[in-house]
Amino acid sequence: MGKSKKIKIELFPLEKMVFDGKEIYLGDNKEHIMELLGNPEDIFEQYGGGIWRHYYYDSELALDFDENGKLTFIEFLAGHEGTLKPFIYGISAFDTDMDELVTVLSEHNNDRIDDSEIDSYGFLGISVGIWKSDDDDEEDYWTTIGIGIKNYYS
Repeated sequence: MGKSKKIKIELFPLEKMVFDGKEIYLGDNKEHIMELLGNPEDIFEQYGGGIWRHYYYDSELALDFDENGKLTFIEFLAGHEGTLKPFIYGISAFDTDMDELVTVLSEHNNDRIDDSEIDSYGFLGISVGIWKSDDDDEEDYWTTIGIGIKNYYS
């Protein structure tokens, strides 16, 4: 897929993403998602077994499945320069100032925020994580955003 066309995606924490008109729910079966998105470009086993990560769209999108083949985590990995443009709570995760995105996510979180690591936040109430690569010190945008099942970050 070429890098010219930007693809907008809507993220609904703890629930789903809407991707090019397709609804992909957390908890969906791997087979159902593959019917919607096709075969992944790459598949990797995570953490020594049982958890599988599928990559799509030149590895800009990663989907994690548990040992039962259920979707547990959706992550966008290309940041500001990528083709995929995830929106959350009405704003672009990769084209919005870092502090503004943290403020918006904090307002919706209603729980503890894990800010124990440099350049990352885990919003425990909504199971959303954001991270910024050390290589992107000049950029004022987040590099990745992910949404997970309930209690993903606990």
